[in-house]
Amino acid sequence: MHWRRWIAAAGAWTGLLVGLLPAVAQDPARGPETATPLWYGEMEAGERQFRFVVESSPAPDGAVLHRLRSIDEGDRRFDLADVVDDGARLAFELKQSAALYSGTIEGEKATGIWKQRGAELTLVFRRAGTDPLPPPPDEIWSGSLNAVVQKLKLRFRVTTGAGGERRMWMDSVTQEVGGFRGTLTRDGARTTIKVPAVRGEFTGDLSADGATLTGTWKQAGVSLPLVLTKGAADAPPATKRRPQTPQGPFPYTSETVMVANDTDGIHLTGTLTVPPGDGPFPAVVLVSGSGPQDRDETLFDHKPFAVLADRLTRAGIAVLRYDDRGVGGSAGDADNATTADLARDALAAARHLAADDRFDPARIGVVGHSEGAAIAAMVALERRETACIVLLAGAGVDGEQVLLSQGGLVLRAEGLATPERLERQRTMQSILMEAVKTSPPSADPASLIPIVANRLEAALGTDALDGQDIDQLAASGVIRLSSRWFRHFLVHDPAADLAKVGCPVLALFGSKDVQVDPDLNRPPVEKAIRAAGNPDSAVETLPGLNHLFQTCTTGAVSEYDAIEETLAPALLGRVTGWLRDRLDPPETAP
Repeated sequence: MHWRRWIAAAGAWTGLLVGLLPAVAQDPARGPETATPLWYGEMEAGERQFRFVVESSPAPDGAVLHRLRSIDEGDRRFDLADVVDDGARLAFELKQSAALYSGTIEGEKATGIWKQRGAELTLVFRRAGTDPLPPPPDEIWSGSLNAVVQKLKLRFRVTTGAGGERRMWMDSVTQEVGGFRGTLTRDGARTTIKVPAVRGEFTGDLSADGATLTGTWKQAGVSLPLVLTKGAADAPPATKRRPQTPQGPFPYTSETVMVANDTDGIHLTGTLTVPPGDGPFPAVVLVSGSGPQDRDETLFDHKPFAVLADRLTRAGIAVLRYDDRGVGGSAGDADNATTADLARDALAAARHLAADDRFDPARIGVVGHSEGAAIAAMVALERRETACIVLLAGAGVDGEQVLLSQGGLVLRAEGLATPERLERQRTMQSILMEAVKTSPPSADPASLIPIVANRLEAALGTDALDGQDIDQLAASGVIRLSSRWFRHFLVHDPAADLAKVGCPVLALFGSKDVQVDPDLNRPPVEKAIRAAGNPDSAVETLPGLNHLFQTCTTGAVSEYDAIEETLAPALLGRVTGWLRDRLDPPETAP
């Protein structure tokens, strides 16, 4: 199970991450770089504001490269195509995310419409001049929130209008998402900030020198201390060192492809890498873990699927990786999709490869990470000619057992596992999951909230809750666990599917994985593979690796960002060698 879904499920301790999708795309270039700003625009998108800069820079071939700098998505830059800027019209396309902009230029301003995924939003640009971009706010307040699995830097930007009215936006700097609209009010020394989009509220007292606000951040029923410091605008976040991220030129071709899931009436956009030569080549589909993922399974600037695809394609195996539903260039609604729904997306990707003459339909495999491992087994059951599957940190038990296991392991890895805390975590999770499991799918989550709140209070008492709002805790947990995805996840037994898979299976675990515990999940996976009766299979635990298959110290989720390694060489070597042996690709240099 991917950490983003787990964060949303874990309740009081780790329900604080924003976890909202960017509006544009993934897999961008990074700033800062030498570029000329041409236009600056602000786009209102419900409870978020996006600030964009259209930039130009010389390309290596002497042409002009245009990019869109998205300030509120970690200062990322996205390549633009079909750019028109002729004095009468400003227009461009983001092919990666199927987004279009077209505006009319009048003087120093361009007014137009941004179109993406059926939505149309007004976007007004003004010509960039000598003023700094974006325009600096009147006040900036910043502080770090200790959210157990990650320290989150939060920033609040305040501007004051001519009439004295204040406008405020919140940025989660660590998560590289921002522009969440909020309100800031003051009553003497007391300041209150509310951010409806994340259901967050800060209340703090201003110091005598006016330089700090000391108070409490409340979100999802949890209260955490937060100190905000008044300061100047922050520099763009530094680029994280990710030495394994592939850099061109590449000894293979890379194509943007569109995969049609005709059953559900949606399309997925992805990247297909093809080895040199005539083929037909073997090929694999990469399937990401749970939560909305881009085609590279990007996390903290790590791009594990890009790293794995590069290694496999250099070894003679074509690779198709795609944006999940509702992410980047893919259509569909990720929030309402179950694992079974997502399996139809992966199946469509496998069939897309099989229909391409460059690839051998009998030598197509599936590699899935975390929830993607369960999906790989589903694809193999539906497409019986699947050559083999690789399961990376795949669960062998139902979601309820996975979550209960995670609750304790994560707290232990973070050094927070007192007996009282472990018991409280397990009790809260059990009450929430039992209430959802025993209610019909059609049940209104609102009807479950008082039931859960009463059970929590009876089981834990008000003292054990440390002043946390029990009604908000119950509401946050019930709403999250009542989704179609969670209801399916809680009861789905991936080992039952695996026991029916007839092709060779490689199942790999990390010995320090705190999200899919190898001690809990490996035995049922081994049993299921034995039941399937395919002797050309293997189940292994790789020492010293975490859930992302990074070489780690404790396996804690908070380590993921600090580790520079994206995928351990042991993982890359084992997967590549095993797939080559089963898919028998032509001899190419690794």
